[in-house]
Amino acid sequence: MAVTTTSVAAGGLGKIVGDAVIAFNKTNVMLPLVTAVQAVKGANTVQFPDYTKVASSSVRTNSDDAEGADTSTITSITTAARSATVGEHIIRADVTDLARMGSADDIVGNTGDILGNAVGAKLDADLTALGTGFSQTECGAGELLAISHVFGAMRQLRSAGAPFPYNLVLSAKQVWGPKGLISLTHNTALDTAGSSTTDTATARAIGVLGSKGEEALNTGMIGSFAGFDVYWSDQINENQGGGGDAAGFAFSKGAIGLGIGSEGLFRLESQRDASKRATEYVAVGFWGEVEIKDAFGVYILSDVS
Repeated sequence: MAVTTTSVAAGGLGKIVGDAVIAFNKTNVMLPLVTAVQAVKGANTVQFPDYTKVASSSVRTNSDDAEGADTSTITSITTAARSATVGEHIIRADVTDLARMGSADDIVGNTGDILGNAVGAKLDADLTALGTGFSQTECGAGELLAISHVFGAMRQLRSAGAPFPYNLVLSAKQVWGPKGLISLTHNTALDTAGSSTTDTATARAIGVLGSKGEEALNTGMIGSFAGFDVYWSDQINENQGGGGDAAGFAFSKGAIGLGIGSEGLFRLESQRDASKRATEYVAVGFWGEVEIKDAFGVYILSDVS
């Protein structure tokens, strides 16, 4: 069964590939935030070196070694190898000729959009899942997210010597929910009047925590908070362990590595199956993910139920 290539069906396939790539970039959150390296031709493994931090106590003073004397104490520069093995992430959809001919919509083009979005979401799901593995934690199961937890994550990253920028990646409920980040910047209490038997609660003007509260009111989002660039992903589990807790996290870029296939991250191809009177569309993502430096990430589990 012959495979239709772009040289044969450049018109239709070109539109599908373009749509899918655009959808992939819009869907994915984590790709620009992690350390990404493309594998070389002939290899499916990308190795990231993890350098051990050298403490200031390793630096000697004049009292340790006399002037002009040979310094006999040697400090080792050590690294650990963190490897990401590239694998395939595949989704397929078949569009029959009759469905294509009978559809007033661009079903072929929309198929590319859907497959691209799905692969982009899968990449986010794989990368955000690594956030649950960080040893350093803030907040916890059944606990409400507080501003102190965000600053606590900052403290832990700074103590580890993690380089900027710092990213805070949360679930939708951890950002916009009643127990989320935006709620921490506002006071939504009610002023009540009249007797307790009548429903006369009157909402007062919403209290705002400075410019961050105003930003949230105007845009529905907080772009940065407490030194973090704030992002959200709908691939973060909001029922971790079945307890109604969302598995957000904070990290520096060096915490997570992404190995990309030697021929690129994403591919969308079509194949004609005449006996089925249909065209097969297959989207494939080529990547592998790995935690590089545990101390450069903080797991932020919080109650969103």
